[in-house]
Amino acid sequence: MMRRILVPLLAAGLGLAGLAHADDTLAPVKFQSDGALGSYDKAAAQRGFLVYQTVCASCHAASNLHYRDLEALGLSPDQVAGLAASIKLAGGQPATLDDVFKNPGLPASAFAGALPPDLSDIVNQRPGGTHYIYDYLTGFAAAPADPPMLPGHYYNTAYPGNETAMPNPLKGNDVAYADGTQATAPQEAADVAEFLTWASDPNLDARHEIGVRAIMFLVFLTVLAIATKRRIWRESV
Repeated sequence: MMRRILVPLLAAGLGLAGLAHADDTLAPVKFQSDGALGSYDKAAAQRGFLVYQTVCASCHAASNLHYRDLEALGLSPDQVAGLAASIKLAGGQPATLDDVFKNPGLPASAFAGALPPDLSDIVNQRPGGTHYIYDYLTGFAAAPADPPMLPGHYYNTAYPGNETAMPNPLKGNDVAYADGTQATAPQEAADVAEFLTWASDPNLDARHEIGVRAIMFLVFLTVLAIATKRRIWRESV
C-alpha cells in the first residue's frame, strides 16, 4: 500500500526542469559528473533518486544521507518534507527532514548471508565508480553452461568473478518519469548511477566552482605580477 502511494508522489515531486533523455546520455553512456571539472546532472540525479527509492531502498541503506540533503538536488523544502512524511521509519513514525534515509534493517539471513551494501558511498568504494555501477546494473545476462553457477547466484559481466548474489533489479519501466524520459532499464541504471555518484560526493559542484574561481584568481595575480615586474625593470634601466 505504501509503495502505491509513494511512487506517484515521488514521480510528481521530481518532475522538475533540466531534462536529459536516453539518446543524450546512453549512446555511448556518458556522465556529466565525469572529468576534473564535471558537474552533476540534477535532472538525472532526481530521476535516479526515484529509482533508488522505488527499487533499491527496500534492501539497501544509504546511511550518510539525510532527507534534507535532497534540497541540494533542486527539490523544494515542501517537496522534501512531503517525501519524508510519506516514509514510515522503524518505529512507525513518519520521517522528518533531519532523519537519515530509512534503513530497511533486513538481516543477512534474508539474503543467504550476503547483506546488501550501504549505497551512500558505493561509488567511492568501487573501481570505476559511476561507470562500474552502470556496467553492473546493465551487466546481468544468461549464465554460461560451464562452469556451473553457485546456488543463489546470478551471472553478471561486470562483477568480479561474474557471480553476484543480487538478482537483476531493473527490468525497465520500473518507474514513470514525470519529465517524459523513457524509463528503459539502461536509462534507469544511468540515472541511479548519477544519483549514487551525487550521494557519494554531494559537494562536488561547489568544490569545482571554488576551484575554477581560485584558478582564475591565480591567473590574474600571475598576469599582474608579470606586468608589474616588467614595469619596474623598464623604470630601472
